[in-house]
Amino acid sequence: MAQKIDLFMGLVFALLAVLGLFFAPDGLILGFIPSTTGMALVYLITAVVLLYGYFTSDQMAHLVSAVIGVVYAALAIIGFFNSSFLGLPTGGWNIVVNLIAAVVLIYDWLGTPRTAT
Repeated sequence: MAQKIDLFMGLVFALLAVLGLFFAPDGLILGFIPSTTGMALVYLITAVVLLYGYFTSDQMAHLVSAVIGVVYAALAIIGFFNSSFLGLPTGGWNIVVNLIAAVVLIYDWLGTPRTAT
């Protein structure tokens, strides 16, 4: 189950990366999610790491979900206090994107069964 969630989330982040890099007029993905080239690259790196978790093992999928889930939870919390962090937009609708990602990935980490190896 963890690997399937990593696959789904990896594809979502890959889509966000492509939209942010190539189809974000005025720096807005879908017209309402603030983005920069840096944020699109963060989404791309996130997608690659999540897909790595999918293609390796269930244990790696859980580890990847744990790390990325905690990072996105931290970005969501930062977004409540700062609209920008290290040059990345963290406010506005990015808070929602980061919270959804954090909740799904932390559930993936803690709420899905682990397979024995």
